[in-house]
Amino acid sequence: MRTLLLLLAGLIGSLSAPGAPAAGVPQRVASLNLASDEILADILPIERLVAVTALVDEKGTSNAVGRIPPSVARFPKVDVERLIALKPDLVVVSEYTDADVLRALRQSGLQVHRMTGLNSLEGFKRALLDLGDAVGEKERALRLATDFEARLEDVDRRIGGTPRPKLLYWASGFTAGSKTAFDALIRCGGGENAAALAGITGITPLGAERAFGLDPDWLFIGSRTTTSREIHQHPLLSRMRAVKAGHVVEMPTELLVALNHHAAASCEFMAKALHSERFAR
Repeated sequence: MRTLLLLLAGLIGSLSAPGAPAAGVPQRVASLNLASDEILADILPIERLVAVTALVDEKGTSNAVGRIPPSVARFPKVDVERLIALKPDLVVVSEYTDADVLRALRQSGLQVHRMTGLNSLEGFKRALLDLGDAVGEKERALRLATDFEARLEDVDRRIGGTPRPKLLYWASGFTAGSKTAFDALIRCGGGENAAALAGITGITPLGAERAFGLDPDWLFIGSRTTTSREIHQHPLLSRMRAVKAGHVVEMPTELLVALNHHAAASCEFMAKALHSERFAR
């Protein structure tokens, strides 16, 4: 019996304490893109986060303002030497990270996790779950993903069967066609992407004349930018049917650029703008 108790005591002592990370889980995580900054603020114990982007503190850009303490290093841009000095076990980048930066990180011997598929809502969810798995916080990531799906399903239920107006995203001479996060956002909010319908793919320049010719029912722009002033002062854009009718969706920039679970709030914002009657109390 004494031998059995000693064996049990040794086994219990070898197990991780409740809530402690499992063996092999990265203990020092550095984030080099805003999407992962925001996710890690929600799923990772703060003592395991060693670096984030400087964007995380910008009001009107970040959905995690005030969430990351000053003790966590900020990176305005990638500095590989400074990053190496922090000795991270894992560096999180995105598919939009510059190829030269990605190469330098890997050549330095740092372990890199790359978030991909950030041009669709399903891609946001998959990237969230993959990141949760990579940092050993699968259950917390799953809870966020489940809430994300539930909110999207609620929006879809509310706007089901309503006509889908044609929207054009506009940002100082650029638009977003198919295979973009903006396209996914328009569709989940109950609209059709005028640029995608015109055969445009990706983020691309769009002249005022062609934008006018697409004749959208609504314009979709970012708030707190110069775009609103530009379209109302432009000699051609100001004459668009959507502008004259006041059909301009001005989305808060932090929602506009959300490439993660915060995009549920973006979809809700869009749906309420286009189909306000479905959200009346």
